[in-house]
Amino acid sequence: MPFRIAGKRGTAIGLSALAIVALAAPAVVQAADHLDAPGHFQSPRGRHDADINDVYAFPADATHTVLALTTHPALGVVSTQTAYATDVVYKINVASATMTAKHDDDVDDDDAVSSSFNVRFGSVRKDGTQSYKVTKVNQGEREVIARGRTGQTMVKRNGNVKTFAGARSDPFFFDLDAFNNTVQATGGRSFCPASGAMDFFANFNTNIIVLQIPNEELGASKVNIWGSTMSPDGKIQYDRMGRPAINTVFNGFKKVFNSGVDNDKNEFNDIVNPADDRTAGGGKFRQNVITVLQEFSSLSGTPYTNAEAAGLADVLLPDVLPYDTTKTSTDGVFNGRSPADDVIDTELNVVTKGAVKTDCVGPHNDYQTVFPYFGAPH
Repeated sequence: MPFRIAGKRGTAIGLSALAIVALAAPAVVQAADHLDAPGHFQSPRGRHDADINDVYAFPADATHTVLALTTHPALGVVSTQTAYATDVVYKINVASATMTAKHDDDVDDDDAVSSSFNVRFGSVRKDGTQSYKVTKVNQGEREVIARGRTGQTMVKRNGNVKTFAGARSDPFFFDLDAFNNTVQATGGRSFCPASGAMDFFANFNTNIIVLQIPNEELGASKVNIWGSTMSPDGKIQYDRMGRPAINTVFNGFKKVFNSGVDNDKNEFNDIVNPADDRTAGGGKFRQNVITVLQEFSSLSGTPYTNAEAAGLADVLLPDVLPYDTTKTSTDGVFNGRSPADDVIDTELNVVTKGAVKTDCVGPHNDYQTVFPYFGAPH
């Protein structure tokens, strides 16, 4: 059933800022980056096994960083193919902050990435597990830093490198039911009701790749991080993600505001070097951010001016997750992302200019204080 917008500048638009939609049962979920292809919220190129949900980067301790990439949205429900693909490279990309701030035509796209941690999987074994290999690629040089089997924690290099791949509880949290009622104008429960908010994602699972590495493996103290899934020959990039909800919100809502086909989400996923985000397509992705910010911020009574929206667009693009190893805390949007960071509240405040501050849903209670940090599957 298609959702309705109560009015181009109505309250429903502001409350739908994170563009999370359920469309019949079983639920088809679009969240931080879950199911961000055009149409009825499907995986990019129809590949659930190459669909990125979220990217995380947070300190394990003073000298180690945790990088994580979740895939396979609604594992076992929407993503009925639960195994990792053998024909997909799962990548966590790391670049110095200056490399992705501005594109230099004299620098090859591959050189914009300081390093990437590439994970390849073998076929499913009789016991249901898959072998995997983690390769660090740095300026063309390749080094295998870990090998393992899904569902098991692997420890390498005298404990300095830890890896995990397999099913875990989806760490994302949001009140989908309240959102759905608001957007579809059904008159049901809204955000922050007296009866209590409900976390739709509390019982979903996801596949996850978790790497714990020494900080020096990142190449700099201030870096930009994003995930991508690609064909082994590098000719197809299925999906990419840095900050939560950038593609789903700012490119996904072009169709709502301006009509037409919402193919911008797929075109955005095709951009290999995030430094091109502001200028690709003649600047249309940057303009999409400006347009959506001005629409949503109208809820505040004083919408962002062109200059204000443009300034924010240049913060939100390139679509990368900034991370500073010298900082001990993360916020999920502007510096790193930990499982408990409430990215929904942060982004609701930004896109609505403070008019909508929270969905009243908090973090899950199954995060772990030790590796692999994310909750066991349900």
